[in-house]
Amino acid sequence: MDESQLKLAKLCIDYQQGNDFKYIVIPTRYYEDNPTNYFLQSSDYFVEPFCTYLKKNSVDKPILLSVIIKSIMLTDADRFNQVLNWITSHQNINGVYLIFENNFSTKQIKVFEYLLNVLKIIDILKKNQLEVHIGYTNTEALLYSIAMPDSITIASYENLRNFGIKRFRDLEKTQMRAPNARLYSSHLLQWVDYNYIQSMKSLVSNYEEMFDDSDYKPLMFTPDFNWHFMKAEPYKHYFQVFSKQLATLPTEKLARIDSLKEIIKKAISNFTIIEKDVLLDDNSDGSHLPIWFNVINAFSKE
Repeated sequence: MDESQLKLAKLCIDYQQGNDFKYIVIPTRYYEDNPTNYFLQSSDYFVEPFCTYLKKNSVDKPILLSVIIKSIMLTDADRFNQVLNWITSHQNINGVYLIFENNFSTKQIKVFEYLLNVLKIIDILKKNQLEVHIGYTNTEALLYSIAMPDSITIASYENLRNFGIKRFRDLEKTQMRAPNARLYSSHLLQWVDYNYIQSMKSLVSNYEEMFDDSDYKPLMFTPDFNWHFMKAEPYKHYFQVFSKQLATLPTEKLARIDSLKEIIKKAISNFTIIEKDVLLDDNSDGSHLPIWFNVINAFSKE
């Protein structure tokens, strides 16, 4: 390893130590198309220099290895095994910080194989006695929780609830279309476009029962509330509702699986009630839910 790699390790570790972070996180590098020697490069550039510096300075905090999981690593069997073998080959780490790249056009992930293999990779790493922490998740955090990861992040804006490289690039000259404001419902397992909420108000009796009570709901459901994706209340509502939903899942794995299946079936039933009178597009409807239910059954069977 050269001097620049050791310097990077020193700067990164000293910063984490100086801020008294609970873990020392080894970073990674994003490639549009991973080179053939990607894992070898990652070990040379990051893992070995960091572990060398940590050992030299007797840092005794747990170590997490950052890994960006591309879709092809989940859908190609050889690459799936390769990433697992690479992660588990490092004896000095305590766990992983997984970032699943999300290039899907829909707001909810609806690809059976992708979701099932996310659960598999979490489960295998846990069985190898590694901590698993997951970044950049949307509502699928509930689904991922059945593989019993140690933590899952939740975030505010839409582009923080999934990982795509676009948001890290210079988009100054690119025209971006502002998204419509959306509201999360634990009863639907979905973020619903506010335009449909207005339709539901007119056409669905007791429509408010589809949306959770929170400190922010009374304000948002007043006639003069100005819905806009930059308004803070929908996100504060989400943090309060979704964190509570995650916290109320059973702590035992099989019980959690059964509980989530019931939550999904209830959500599908609620969408059936709504769609008797209000038609929803595929970013506000429940079209992801049958796929998630089937993924859970496949994971349970394996």
